[in-house]
Amino acid sequence: MHLHAPMADSSETPDAPATTLAKLADNNIVLALVSITSPEQAESWHAVGRDRFLLGAMMPCPENLAPSSYVCFPETKGLPDIAWLEQSIRSGMIEALHEMMFNYDGSLPDDPKMAPYWALAKQWNIPVGVHTWSGPPPGKAIRRNPDCCPLYDRKIGNPRNLRPVLDRHPDLKIWLQHVGSDGSEAAELWRETIALLTDYPNVYVDLSITNSMLPVTEYEAALMRLINAGFGDRIMLGTDNVPLQLILDRMDEIDGLSDRQKQAILYDNAANFLELSPETRRRHHMAE
Repeated sequence: MHLHAPMADSSETPDAPATTLAKLADNNIVLALVSITSPEQAESWHAVGRDRFLLGAMMPCPENLAPSSYVCFPETKGLPDIAWLEQSIRSGMIEALHEMMFNYDGSLPDDPKMAPYWALAKQWNIPVGVHTWSGPPPGKAIRRNPDCCPLYDRKIGNPRNLRPVLDRHPDLKIWLQHVGSDGSEAAELWRETIALLTDYPNVYVDLSITNSMLPVTEYEAALMRLINAGFGDRIMLGTDNVPLQLILDRMDEIDGLSDRQKQAILYDNAANFLELSPETRRRHHMAE
């Protein structure tokens, strides 16, 4: 549920979609939700992997400094053209909004510039992946670039900032990304995450970064916290481009997870969230 094609300011090789498909096949992954950063990239990835990729438009991207540039949709200043996006959703090329980069951009989810994008997600019933919690810190991920993200605001990653949007569009399918990545002592973030899950049954989570970069004890604590709160059916697998085998190996170290719970995290919960048809689910299970 959480992959990325190369950023718009990087040098993407023509074989990137095919290489990603091969890696998915090697790891028995039947479907992946991949962020894209330009119309041209969307077309190339859709052409190669339309049966294995669900493409999500990344936004809003921060304006970097020296020189001014954007890591996604640079021609339209970090937001996809709304007419192009609607047509791409209508045609089936774009099937999600992912990753919503509010921390990086320094704007809140209910900023007026985002209103037409939330309305499109509601109209077309497409999922929205939102970067939540407070990371990454300076020097990590795209913040390795000292010119990146001058308006970065860690506090915007608090899930409570999504409440105005969900109050306006209560049926939106949103998944919170990077849940648990500040650790088990991040009391307010945990409180707001659990509260949002309690109030909105259409809100799900992934534990990307928590499942790969934090100590396994922290990963286990995050999983158990969600499961014990009654949300084991809303945890989905996200990698954020970290090698999948590392994440699976760490999951296997957690004795408290049953095989059924692992299956839910690895497939069933995402299938429910994405509202995959019975026929699609049967095809996926046959491919395993």
